[in-house]
Amino acid sequence: MGNRIYIVEDDKDISFILDYFLREEGFNVSVFGTVSDFKNAIKTAVPDLFLLDVMLPDGDGITVCNQVKADPKTSYLPVIMMSAHVMDDSKIDCPAEEFIPKPFDLDRLLMRINYHLHISGPH
Repeated sequence: MGNRIYIVEDDKDISFILDYFLREEGFNVSVFGTVSDFKNAIKTAVPDLFLLDVMLPDGDGITVCNQVKADPKTSYLPVIMMSAHVMDDSKIDCPAEEFIPKPFDLDRLLMRINYHLHISGPH
């Protein structure tokens, strides 16, 4: 099984596409529709990369990103933020490695995921 990716995305269509596409590319994917589901999962397992939506029903990806980057267990892991409502990363107040506006090209997203997994490397 490949690298583990945690996706926090409340749009079921986007979640389904990302889950299917990334599994086909060999990743071990876990999708969470809410911040609370994500917080429960991170207690038991840590992924290799986070893919976070900005707008979520019970919080926002910016807060999640800041929490991930503040935790010594996850601070070194890459975070990619995505949003349909924010068009550039100057509005994203968190130390994410990358911001990708929606809609996005899946091949470009895959390229960026592989880039960040490669430079963060195994720990």
